[in-house]
Amino acid sequence: MRGRCVAAGSLAFALLAGCGDVATDDAVAAAVAFVRAAPAEACGLLAPETAEAVADRADADCAQALGTLDLPTATGVRQVEVAGESAQVRLEDQVLFLAHFPDGWRVTAAGCVRDDPDPAVPYECEVEP
Repeated sequence: MRGRCVAAGSLAFALLAGCGDVATDDAVAAAVAFVRAAPAEACGLLAPETAEAVADRADADCAQALGTLDLPTATGVRQVEVAGESAQVRLEDQVLFLAHFPDGWRVTAAGCVRDDPDPAVPYECEVEP
C-alpha cells in the first residue's frame, strides 16, 4: 500500500494535506469533487466503464441516471487508502472506489455501504460498473 491516512471530522480534508502523499491527496480531491458535483459534471468524474454502466442500467444518459439516485452528499473524509492505481475513500456516509487513469483519478463505484463490519462482506454500491 503506497499511502494511507486516517482523519475524522470536518477538518479531515485539510488534515489529509499533511499526509504528504500526492496520490492520496488527488484521490480525496476526486472523491469530494464527485460528491459535490451536479449529475452532468459527476458523469465526467466517473471511470468510462462506470459511466456507461450507469446509463445502460437506467436506459438514459449518465446525467439523467445519476440525477435519479439519492447519493449521499457528506464530504467529511474518514479514511483513505491508496494501493497502486486504486483508491478507497471513506466519507462520513459512503465509500467511494477510484482508479487512476492517465488524466487523473476517476470514480469506479460510489454510494457504497456495508452494514456488516466483517471486511469479507462486500459493499453494496448505488453506482458501479
